[in-house]
Amino acid sequence: MNENNVESLILHGAISGNILPLTSSCNMRCVFCSHSQNPSCVKVCRIAPRSRVEVERTLSFMDRAYPVIIGESVTRVIEGEPFTHPEIEEILQLVRNRFKGTTIKITTNGSLLDERKVEGLRALGRVVINLSLNSASEKGRALLMGDVNAQNSIKCPLLLKKHGVPFHGSVVAMPHLVGWQDLCKTIKYLSECGAQTIRIFLPGYSKLAPPALRFEPSILNKLHLFIARLREKISTPLICEPPVIQDLEPRIAGVIADTPAGRAGIQTGDLIVAVNTVNPLTRVQAFREVYRTASPVLTIKRRDKQIKVWLNKKSLESSGLVMDYDIDPALIEDINRVIRRRRASEALIMTSEFAGPVINMALRQFYRGTAKIQVLIARNKFFGGSIKAAGLLTIEDFIIALEGFLNDASGWRPDLIMLPGLAFDHLGRDLTGCSYMDLAEKYNLVVETL
Repeated sequence: MNENNVESLILHGAISGNILPLTSSCNMRCVFCSHSQNPSCVKVCRIAPRSRVEVERTLSFMDRAYPVIIGESVTRVIEGEPFTHPEIEEILQLVRNRFKGTTIKITTNGSLLDERKVEGLRALGRVVINLSLNSASEKGRALLMGDVNAQNSIKCPLLLKKHGVPFHGSVVAMPHLVGWQDLCKTIKYLSECGAQTIRIFLPGYSKLAPPALRFEPSILNKLHLFIARLREKISTPLICEPPVIQDLEPRIAGVIADTPAGRAGIQTGDLIVAVNTVNPLTRVQAFREVYRTASPVLTIKRRDKQIKVWLNKKSLESSGLVMDYDIDPALIEDINRVIRRRRASEALIMTSEFAGPVINMALRQFYRGTAKIQVLIARNKFFGGSIKAAGLLTIEDFIIALEGFLNDASGWRPDLIMLPGLAFDHLGRDLTGCSYMDLAEKYNLVVETL
């Protein structure tokens, strides 16, 4: 990938997500790292530690009203460990000088955070750490992450707690490698150290993963049951990624302590009926409505009673509510808008194994148009293994799914195909560099991304 394309990706991430890439360098060798399981033709890019001049240029495209995101792998720029950057402290001070009251969110493995650095984070103010601990045992960190200094890394949550730096914990759950007891101890340790939330990522592997990393599909159900039992013992909100979505009710999965929601007495399991006068249809809509509203009044259903709760918060301030991600009803509005604009009478929505059931639920509940819509699951054949995510689908996957569908559809042929925008970059290219317009040309059909 040439320099102009890399800069284009960086600027697009800054504008659309307030993402500030610093370096692709990493001091760990995680067995679950997706980059080691990528086919060679995947178009991602590595960056050397960026200069302060480059960082300053990127900051000029970012919005001070939203958190600055550092170290989180959400674009095609490979994100490394931010604290390997030789000028990380100067860069964080640069961000703070530019954005005085803006939250800075940093994802780190914690291995390079010592007393002095953590004190520096506290002094910067409004820094939130996403700590990828993965195991609270030296043996587990060494096995999962190749951490040769695991003892210091495991102390990181204690340092953050000592200096009052808020943090969220995360664990890639691999009980088939480290055992269920290690996973349980890690989650409990993060909770005891004061993690605001703990994200447990379901493991995944591609067809290129070595046999030792593979697991039986039944482990996913076991993991969900395991987390459900832990929730009964731990007050810290536990978030499973991806969640199991069986309905679209805006039910609260957890409440972070000492936040507007926590102080207002909102409880896990409460159902949000209204935010001021808005009746949210899904978890995503409820969460966003609360987030962007100043001093919202929530109508809550708790068991068989309805109560009103006032949250003392500013607009765009975190409420402390934790909710599973389901779907934004605006997506159904977008689908309807595209159908009307294209004057389509028969539309096909192609999506992933994870997203398909949720989109079907939303269409049944919210779609009021007249066009016939079918949802087609495209399986992740390109990456293979246990991958089921929309963001990792390729044009090749869509072609395989569409070929099978058209052969079995008894002559039914859509006049519009809609694809998940997550599978494509801002130029409409998938992870192999193919454009979604290749699909339109191959089948002589109208194709759009959502």
